[in-house]
Amino acid sequence: MTSEAVAALLDRIGTQNPTFHAMAESLRALVHMNAPEAEEQVKYGGIFYSRSKPVCGIYAYRGHVSLEFSRGAEFDDGGLLGDGDYRRHLKFTRPEEIEATRVGRYIAEAYSRA
Repeated sequence: MTSEAVAALLDRIGTQNPTFHAMAESLRALVHMNAPEAEEQVKYGGIFYSRSKPVCGIYAYRGHVSLEFSRGAEFDDGGLLGDGDYRRHLKFTRPEEIEATRVGRYIAEAYSRA
């Protein structure tokens, strides 16, 4: 079930950019599939997922939608963006860039570490 806060954020994204709304919903579906018990909440300006530790977050920016992993450096195989000590992300500008198998694999890995 979607909380009121998550629904309101998704509505706002949809009003600003319907394509980004569709992308956020696709990413949400992948998170729900690959991290079934992760708690969903609005945090840090996006939709944040956690278990005992952070799993990932979906964030809509002006030019892209990002799926961010707080501890992505621990499992980055070279396919994630970012070079900080901890965080890594995937960046999407078009819906067809969301490859379910690839994205799901990263979500599942983050979930297994949370």
